[in-house]
Amino acid sequence: MHITLPPDAPRRTPKQQLALSVTAALRVAGPARAGKPNKLRQTDVMRLTGMSRTTLRPLLDTTESSQRNPDLTTLNKLAQAIGVPLAFLLMTPTDWRVLIKAIGAIADHQAAANGLVTDALGSPTLAEAVLKRCKVHPERPPFGADYDLQEIKRLDARNEWRRRCSLVMAALAQPASRGNRKSFVDMTALAAALANEMTPYNPAPDNSSQDQE
Repeated sequence: MHITLPPDAPRRTPKQQLALSVTAALRVAGPARAGKPNKLRQTDVMRLTGMSRTTLRPLLDTTESSQRNPDLTTLNKLAQAIGVPLAFLLMTPTDWRVLIKAIGAIADHQAAANGLVTDALGSPTLAEAVLKRCKVHPERPPFGADYDLQEIKRLDARNEWRRRCSLVMAALAQPASRGNRKSFVDMTALAAALANEMTPYNPAPDNSSQDQE
């Protein structure tokens, strides 16, 4: 399912999204005071990470005025100081909505994966098989509908996008199962559910430039 944002929805660069996420996290990441959330001060972040003020300041700048780009080591230190995986600081609002929709649909994908996975040594192609068993892939025009070449092309593009995405997501998620069959089932199901939710309504011709945010 493609998530359509309202026309006035903001489009942010990755750098702006990172700054917004870090700023929001720092507001509540400090030690509690009187049972209430407390901010993690910049001086605390500098102490925990070893960053200088000139390194930290651009990470909080949403205006794109700074030309400095942090390296992965710096970003990982920041994420550790805040207490969350780095990937979460890079997620956009659309990413969060896709994730929660995938979680909401995961039960069907788990049931399908459980019927397909025989051990914890399966391949990423199982994620596409899960989508097929859930009858969400591949998409076909409604029975009896008038033949529309553009609609056929759109569905073909969606099917190819979903197929590739399911393989990539499974390749990323399945190793986390560490040889446990149940975990492998869950990871394969999650990969399939995410791929289905991440598929754009009308993918770009090169399947790479569609912006969902």
